[in-house]
Amino acid sequence: MVTFRYWMFFVGLMIMPILSFSQDSTKTKSPTKKERPSKKKKDPNAPKKWALNGYLKYLTSVYFLHQPNKAMLQDNLIHNRLNFKYYINDAFTFKADLRTRVFFGEYTKLQPNYGKTILRSDSLKNGYYDYLSWTLLDERGAVIHSTLDRLYLQYSKGNWDIRLGRQRINWGINTIWNPNDIFNTYSFTDFDYEERPGSDALRIQYFTGVASSVEFAVKAFTRWENATAAFLWKTNKWNYDFQVLVGIVAQDLVLGGGWAGNIKGAGFKGELSYFYNIADTSSHRHSFTGTLSFDYLFSKSKTYFIAGFMYNSNGTTNAGANELFGYRPSAKNLYPYRYSIFATFSQPIKEIFSLGLTAIYSPGESHSLFLTPNFGYILNDKWDISLVGQISLNKSGVYYVSPVQVVFLRIKFSF
Repeated sequence: MVTFRYWMFFVGLMIMPILSFSQDSTKTKSPTKKERPSKKKKDPNAPKKWALNGYLKYLTSVYFLHQPNKAMLQDNLIHNRLNFKYYINDAFTFKADLRTRVFFGEYTKLQPNYGKTILRSDSLKNGYYDYLSWTLLDERGAVIHSTLDRLYLQYSKGNWDIRLGRQRINWGINTIWNPNDIFNTYSFTDFDYEERPGSDALRIQYFTGVASSVEFAVKAFTRWENATAAFLWKTNKWNYDFQVLVGIVAQDLVLGGGWAGNIKGAGFKGELSYFYNIADTSSHRHSFTGTLSFDYLFSKSKTYFIAGFMYNSNGTTNAGANELFGYRPSAKNLYPYRYSIFATFSQPIKEIFSLGLTAIYSPGESHSLFLTPNFGYILNDKWDISLVGQISLNKSGVYYVSPVQVVFLRIKFSF
């Protein structure tokens, strides 16, 4: 049973940051009458020293399970995010983003210690400091979990950009899978987390030109066998953006790269990474992941289309489609299948409606097919509603059967 004190604590957690940020953080002890300077009118055009925004979302999910037994489960999620940024001076910026989620329903009830096990492990997957995440409640059927998924100090001046703390290090190029994203691997099925996870890391960038830079990043670690660190070089040549990375991920040496350009109006992107395990003496010490994609925007209809292919040497050819919902990707194993072909399109309608569909086919014993239809409606600049489906299918004989389907309805308020 969810006790009253926990709900009050949760409500306070949502309100207190807003109240505290609204205060003038530059206030000091009041000066004496002799020391008190003459009042000056504030410049209404002067930039603010801080900024606060975020959103509040409600997501309801319905799971239709067909194997081994038929069942229907309903679950709910309240998702709040507060994004705070403080501009210390022209060079330094402090950022802190708080993510709080409330889970309750039948699906949550079937997962004992959900907040203390799965959610905590997700928070620590990229983050190093445990005290930046809190499980406020973990009772049967209800979980409240908060985490600071962004907390860093940034220095930007001249050609230098340096960040220290929990941050998003996005080295990926492609849309669905990113073999170069060795710091913050994520699952594309988690559509409700647009910001993506962050890492406790140091990132140093030096810009050598308008579209070129040299970069170094390292995650916090205590043992060398758990270290993740890499260099990234970016440049532009022949109207293409190129990048090359080299580094280490745990006990794997990694060499990767990618490009992004155009062929007759169509976007052409590629991304690949090779991993060499220095601790493994077997034939499994080599791993390779590569992906290619083409995208095109039809100017008249505004239809956006993407098609591509991925090869994952650590994937299998006999995995079932239902494994996707519990799959947790890593930098060297982004998808449970060895080969995958994907296509996705989106179509805006009268600027307030949007339709889309993503289809991923993985050849193998089960001929896995994963479909994600979606529909969006924008009420105004603060409210929007979306309906998303996730359908897994396996081939059985000449027909396809679907062991799992999920329908999500989300209402979002942005502020």
